[in-house]
Parts: sequence; structure tokens; C-alpha cells
Amino acid sequence: MKLGVCTSPDQLTTVAAKGYDYIECNFGWLTNMSEEDYKANTALVEQSPIKVEAFNCFFTGSFPLYTADGDQSEILPQVAEYCERGFARAAAWGGKVAVIGSGWVRKIPDGMTKEQIDPQFARVLATCGEVAQKYGMRVVVEPLAYKECNYINLVPEGVELAKLSGHPAVGGLVDFYHHGTNGEKLETLPDFADYLYHAHYGRPIDRVAPQPGDEAYLADVAAALKKCPHLERMSLECGLQPDFETGLEIARPLLEVIKQV
Repeated sequence: MKLGVCTSPDQLTTVAAKGYDYIECNFGWLTNMSEEDYKANTALVEQSPIKVEAFNCFFTGSFPLYTADGDQSEILPQVAEYCERGFARAAAWGGKVAVIGSGWVRKIPDGMTKEQIDPQFARVLATCGEVAQKYGMRVVVEPLAYKECNYINLVPEGVELAKLSGHPAVGGLVDFYHHGTNGEKLETLPDFADYLYHAHYGRPIDRVAPQPGDEAYLADVAAALKKCPHLERMSLECGLQPDFETGLEIARPLLEVIKQV
């Protein structure tokens, strides 16, 4: 399995030197940046021995996804246009998967219900999946901690929406911080293996990178991941202590058990 780090292209050389395989960048940032900034960052990617294989933070905070009457005839073309720009750039950087977390954007608005939102979010996912597939990428739904979002908190809920989208380029994700915080069990992950395409890691207790003493838990994580054959990457999406470089150095040997999956 490939190991990555959520960061920006200016850290590509450092991440590669610490023994990681790719970085994961902010999709909204990439999509909305100026052409000048895009060219400057592309130069960093082209000079790097590793690439930007994954993306998170899919939608910006003001992006509308739902309507009270369920009519998305104006929204879905905007989603498609946004995705076209973003995935074209992401694929050029080596992108393979984009994570749809964006809890503030996807949350159930006041006055609406899950039953109203599910079909609308599924159509958004299908739209994203269609453009992602065009560029040889996938999108995955990220379950978030209950304290962070009121919609899609558990791995089976993310997989359910991926299935509801009906698009083959849409799947699910497990983030071990959210997973542990919400009380989910590692032994249930293989139940959703056919739809799990990506993973994030942060310790459930404090959302930092692996530390000495975490070996037993990491071995259990690896055992669960071995039963998820479509899951090819795991990114550190967490705090790095006491600083970025040292945190990567501490975590890397501990993650070897994951690397060997």
C-alpha cells in the first residue's frame, strides 16, 4: 500500500525524502487558484520524484449543493463545471482519487431532512464521478465525526451514498480518526471492502500521526486493510509533532506494517 501525507506541493521534496510515496492536496485550492499560481505549483510537481496522487477538501465553503424543492437543474451543471476544471488540473499532477469530505458544504441544512438530502447528494456524487472517470480518477465519500458534521458519519453510510450514486467511479473512504472517534470497529471494515478506495490516518485519541506505543493498533489496522483489496493508499491527515519533518520521521517506521499491506 502507498503511504502519503496531506500537505502542499512545496513539501514534495521533504515528503519524498522521508520515505513517503505521494502527497494529498486541497482540491478546492487547486481548482480555484489562478493560472499563474497553478503553473508555479505544477513546476514543483514536475520536479518531484513523487506526485500528488490524492486530493481532499473537495468543495469550497460557499458551494451550494441542495435546494428545498429538490430541483438541482442549476446546481449540477455548476458542479460539473467545477469538477472539469479541478480534475483536469488534478490529473495533470498525477491524481488518482479525490475525497469529498467538505462537511460544512454537504451538511443537512436547517429545515431539511436526510430523506430529502440523500437523492440530491447522490446526484452530486454521480456528477463528480462522471468527470473524475473522464480523467482516470475516482471520488470517495468521507464519513466525518459526529461533532464535525450532521451527515454521513459512519463508513457504511458513506458506502450507502456511493452505491446510491450509481456511478462506478464513486466509492467510500475510512478515516481512522473519524472512525475511532465515532466508535466504529476495525473488524467491520471488510464488510464494505468492495467500495473502499482510500484511507486517511490520524490517531483516534488526538488526531496526530502514529507514535511509539501505537504498534498494536497499527497492526490491527493493517489486518483490516488486508481484507480491502481496492484500497491502495493511506494518507496522514493529522498533526505532526513536534514539527512537520520530525513527525514524518517518527511515523514512517511505525507505518511499515501498513506499507506491507
